[in-house]
Amino acid sequence: MLSLNPWDILWTVVNLLVLYLIFKKFLFQPVMNVINQRDEMIHKQFDQARQSEEAAAKSKEEYEAKLAAADAEADQILAKAKRNAEEESARAIENARKETERSLAKARAEIEQEKALAEREARSEIAKLAILAAGKIIRTGDQSENGSVK
Repeated sequence: MLSLNPWDILWTVVNLLVLYLIFKKFLFQPVMNVINQRDEMIHKQFDQARQSEEAAAKSKEEYEAKLAAADAEADQILAKAKRNAEEESARAIENARKETERSLAKARAEIEQEKALAEREARSEIAKLAILAAGKIIRTGDQSENGSVK
């Protein structure tokens, strides 16, 4: 049968305790230190990722704000350009109207001058014709008086 020796049991327990202390000192402690270091490293990486995410969110907000400001500025520039174009168009139309009126007035004045010149020339021609006709009438009248007196 099996005999149980108390000294063997005692030495086995002592061996187990010594083995446990050796493992604790040389195996468990370093492994736990490595695990703790890894845990700290993971927490730092999570913190860095969170900070990076917050910085990215902040950058995105700044970008969106700048984009909105740029859109508003672009709208203002477009509105100003449209107003300037409308004003320039109105000025161009007004200048064209004034130039047309000046040209029309100049053309009317030239027409009046031409008309007056034509009237003077016509009067001059009429006067010449009247003088010629009067001269012919006088000559024909002189000839008829001369012919009846002869």
